[in-house]
Amino acid sequence: MIPAQAVTSLPLIGLGAVALVFLFFVYRSVRGVEDIKGWRESIKNWSEKTADRRLKQLVDQGHFRLAGEMAFTLERWQEAAGYYLKGNHYLGAAQGLMKLGKVKGAAKIYQELGEYQKSAQMFERAGAAASAGEIYYLLGKLKTSAEHFEEAGDKKRAAEVYLRAGFFRKAGRLYEELGDFKNAGDVLVKALEQAEARLGAEIAVSEASFYQELILAAALNYKNAGAIDQTIELLDRAHLYERSAAILEESGKWKEAAERYQSAGLKLKAAGCLEKTGDVSQAARLRAEHHLRAGKKQEAVLELERAGEWKEASQLYKELGDDKKSAEALEKGGEFQEAGQAFENLGNYLKAAENYEKAGNFAKAARCYDQAGESSKVSEMYEQARDFYNAGFIFYQRGLLDRAIRLLQQVERGQPDFRKTCSLLGKIFQEKGMLSLAKEKLKLAVENQEVSRPSLEDFYQLASLSERLGETDSAMSVYEKILLVDIDYQDVRARLEHLKQTRTVVDSRSSGPSATFDQTQTLGEGQSLGVEKPVRYEIIEEIGRGGMGIVYRARDTILDRVVAYKVLPANLKEHPAALRNFFREAKSAARLNHSNIVTVYDAGEEGGNFYIAMEFLEGETVKQILNRDQKVPAKAALLIVGQVCRALDYAHERKVVHRDIKSSNIMWTRDKQTKLMDFGLAKVLEEVKGYQTLASGTPYYMSPEQALGKEIDHRTDIYSLGVTLFEMVTGQLPFKSGDAVYHHIHTPPPEAKTIAPEIDSSLNEIILRSMQKDPRDRYQSARDLLEDLKKVRIE
Repeated sequence: MIPAQAVTSLPLIGLGAVALVFLFFVYRSVRGVEDIKGWRESIKNWSEKTADRRLKQLVDQGHFRLAGEMAFTLERWQEAAGYYLKGNHYLGAAQGLMKLGKVKGAAKIYQELGEYQKSAQMFERAGAAASAGEIYYLLGKLKTSAEHFEEAGDKKRAAEVYLRAGFFRKAGRLYEELGDFKNAGDVLVKALEQAEARLGAEIAVSEASFYQELILAAALNYKNAGAIDQTIELLDRAHLYERSAAILEESGKWKEAAERYQSAGLKLKAAGCLEKTGDVSQAARLRAEHHLRAGKKQEAVLELERAGEWKEASQLYKELGDDKKSAEALEKGGEFQEAGQAFENLGNYLKAAENYEKAGNFAKAARCYDQAGESSKVSEMYEQARDFYNAGFIFYQRGLLDRAIRLLQQVERGQPDFRKTCSLLGKIFQEKGMLSLAKEKLKLAVENQEVSRPSLEDFYQLASLSERLGETDSAMSVYEKILLVDIDYQDVRARLEHLKQTRTVVDSRSSGPSATFDQTQTLGEGQSLGVEKPVRYEIIEEIGRGGMGIVYRARDTILDRVVAYKVLPANLKEHPAALRNFFREAKSAARLNHSNIVTVYDAGEEGGNFYIAMEFLEGETVKQILNRDQKVPAKAALLIVGQVCRALDYAHERKVVHRDIKSSNIMWTRDKQTKLMDFGLAKVLEEVKGYQTLASGTPYYMSPEQALGKEIDHRTDIYSLGVTLFEMVTGQLPFKSGDAVYHHIHTPPPEAKTIAPEIDSSLNEIILRSMQKDPRDRYQSARDLLEDLKKVRIE
């Protein structure tokens, strides 16, 4: 109600209007709503002029609310809203604005009044989504608020509200649309954690697709944000290794990419990444696994070789039926014992022996070297195996008696081979003329033994030794016992008959009064009773001749073996100094124990000639090959010269210089092995013949310093080997016409490539360097030359 004082203060002219209003409120309070409706109807019947006048009266009096009611009744909505606002009647104002269709204005009024729900609805009706969103935010209806912000196009605000509301996927999607990939990733991770909490530890199959999709979305946003570590962590978390590998590969992180590709089972892709890191071996290993899984064994074995997985490669080669490559793979992998067995099964005894030796199985190595005909290595292996009897026996067969004695003397009484050892020592001491020692050893060999077929040889040796020592009775006694076992054993009957005849002569002489005969005075150690020393070497046939003498194939009648028997020029006897040097050089050569050097067994005088007995080889010299084929293929030349380098390196380390390297002194055996011949003999013949004569005989291979008669060292062999290599690959000597000695001293060496253009340039350079005039400009060792030869590529 309007206060009374307000009414009394109104001017007289407005008394009717005030009274009307007063009566309206009284009437309204007494008669009820129906009458109010009637009142309003009566107002509607006012003329516009009356209505204007009465409204003006209310406004002038400051009765804005009443004016608003009247204007509202008169459907003057704009005026009603204005009057209501002035009268602070906001609800009325809002209703007026609503009637005008100004919903947004009405919404703001409801907002001011705290009627947020209605305000929000009004804003919605007005299409003011952002304003509605703010009101719903105040009401705590975050999802609805975010939806309105999204509708209004305010994606950032919508994303923030979705995030606060826990709608992480929606927030993530909006951040992604905004290009805020880092926030998008972070929010999607929250969505992921939310999903994991809901789904539990085990992700059901039905949910797996959704789960992976969520992870991929988060990972993609992190990737776009440049957060690679977080991207990979997410993909790995979902076991999406192929995808994480691809991203790592794209980022240049090859090793990490390879690990993921392996986890994904993509071994070829992993191998590709590992190759980029330089880990070629592991890359090959993965390719091998891939090929094996695909059943491609041939491809797999090649990759295993590249990976250095030799044992597995060997097994695979065996499955493929290639036993040779299987053995070679074991050797390369350091499985020497198994490799030795594999090569032995193949019948390749040399390779078997080499591998057994590396494995420390010296006994097997010795047996295989024996099968391969490598006698020098056989003795070495038996010695390493502490099989002193067999080691000594091999040295004995090679004519290295002192070394044989040293080893045999390490066999002690009680050991299985003791009797055999004593028997062999007896023979060796006899050969060295140490008859007393020989007798002692033979007595040990037959100690507590009866004469029987197994012991006949030992008793025979003991009897013949007693005969040489003049112990006739003892010798005859043993000979008689031997005949009781074997009437035709060797020459026992002849020897016994001879001794009996000698005994008769001695007895008849001693029967006279003046006859005195003391065998111990007339026979010294090493002498025999009227028996001439037999010729040791029995000539079979001549096999070659040259400036160094004539070479025969001969049989060593004592050791019963075939040897190369070289008879040196007869004029050697006229030069005592040269003769001494000959034996010194022969002794030095005999000390050379190398698979690529012809073994020297013996040197001495027999039948008025000086000789040297050497290992007999079946094959042909390089000179013979050149005479037949004109050239040696480059690959074969490298093989032959490489083995000569090994021989020279071994000899030079022992201060032995060959001095006469040439194609006719290099033997290529039937076993595909190179053998270097005639160590040191050039020096001896140089002293015998004089420099000029020697130069005219073999001038084509001489080093300049040798041609000039200067002091020489091992580098002269390097020069001569260079000339020989030139001859092998071109088919001709570097200085084949004119004065070869002059050319060796003064003329620069020609390039082999100008004669044989097909040879490799690096091989051409090796030959040139070997033939430099100044020794300081050549290779300084055979080993250095060998290393460069290994680098030559031959198609």
